[in-house]
Amino acid sequence: MNLSQNQNLTQTQTQKQTLSQTMLQGIHILQLGNLELHDYLNQKVLDNPFLQMKVRESRVSRSGSQANDLSWIPDRKQSLYEYITEQVMLTYRDTYLRTLIVWWINQLNDKGYVIKSIEEAAAETMATPIQMMDALTLLQQLDPPGIGARNLQECLMLQTERREDAPDIAYIVLEESFDDLINRKWGAISKRYAATLENIQSVFDFVQHLNPSPGSAFQADEQISIRPDIIVTIKDAQLQINEARYGVPILSFNKAYAEELEQMKDKEVVKYVREKKKEYESLQENLSLRSETILRVSTAIVHRQVAFFFDEAHPIVPLQLTDLAEELNLHESTISRAINDTYVQTDSGLYELKYFLSRKAKSGNEDAISTTSVQQMIQKLIEEEDKHKPLSDQKIVDLLVQEKIDISRRTVAKYRTELNIPATSKRKRFD
Repeated sequence: MNLSQNQNLTQTQTQKQTLSQTMLQGIHILQLGNLELHDYLNQKVLDNPFLQMKVRESRVSRSGSQANDLSWIPDRKQSLYEYITEQVMLTYRDTYLRTLIVWWINQLNDKGYVIKSIEEAAAETMATPIQMMDALTLLQQLDPPGIGARNLQECLMLQTERREDAPDIAYIVLEESFDDLINRKWGAISKRYAATLENIQSVFDFVQHLNPSPGSAFQADEQISIRPDIIVTIKDAQLQINEARYGVPILSFNKAYAEELEQMKDKEVVKYVREKKKEYESLQENLSLRSETILRVSTAIVHRQVAFFFDEAHPIVPLQLTDLAEELNLHESTISRAINDTYVQTDSGLYELKYFLSRKAKSGNEDAISTTSVQQMIQKLIEEEDKHKPLSDQKIVDLLVQEKIDISRRTVAKYRTELNIPATSKRKRFD
């Protein structure tokens, strides 16, 4: 058998593109938000002994020094435990009952609810159930109102009994018909207490203004400051688009230290210094490219959404990644990375850049309309509806069709949910 006759040798040529470390670094840096970029650069400073970083500030005091500025130091917030314990020590005598109250304080969760039952409390403290109930009752008389409740229902009841402006039947409705009230079975409640639907509506409105988490006000605030990347202003009827300079990290290379090491004439040391300098130059190049790309993409988006900045209604026209990719001759993934966690400061507020991207909705008009604009129309229709006869989703569809907007009832329900607008039955009022 001749193997050469039965064996076919084929050669396939493939082309494979390999991304360099510099390109990979550039892609990574482009998709970082401001806080992540600071963390990334801080790590680079730790890895490279020649790198130095400072942050450009927006304002400097007249003396040119910020050494005495202590505004950055946060005020210490009193904890819930400290606040209630202080009241106990000032209000109640040093007795066994006060000890039990302090025990209850240690059983409060972040919302201000106790996490143990009377039976569990008695078993742990070796006190009687009556003693534990007395201690809990005294705790519930302290501030903030609703503290020490065992569930949401009791929390609302504790607050209601302290409020002089509470509707007459509010407490008994919460006590006996809580589930019916939150499930809006107002007809059943109305018959049960011989009250009008207007009365039940007033109870529901009152309850909505109570605090379901009385302890939450004492939680430490995690305030994350969002710094804009782009600032858009209007001057002489023209849009001005600028990169926000304050808070921007600035890298520099310690030449003096590098030259000092190079004078040692050690080949390995000289090689190390050159490698670190090359890393710095590569990093600077990618940071510049990041700023340039973000500014370029932002400028294109702002120019596409000019009406948003001049019209009080702030309309959004349809705009997708493919539109920008074609205009800027960039890949969609590059644009997606550029708008990720990027913010624009405008005269009407701070917006994430991706807010200005919106799909095209079906419309019979010659001019395209964005999904964001459709959502704004739905919101406006609901705001102006008769609250005694709120619009159904189908009625909203019919009204939008009159504006030559082709939309399904399911889509209306979806947009309404995204806008946190309740269904028709939940919007109906009786007063």
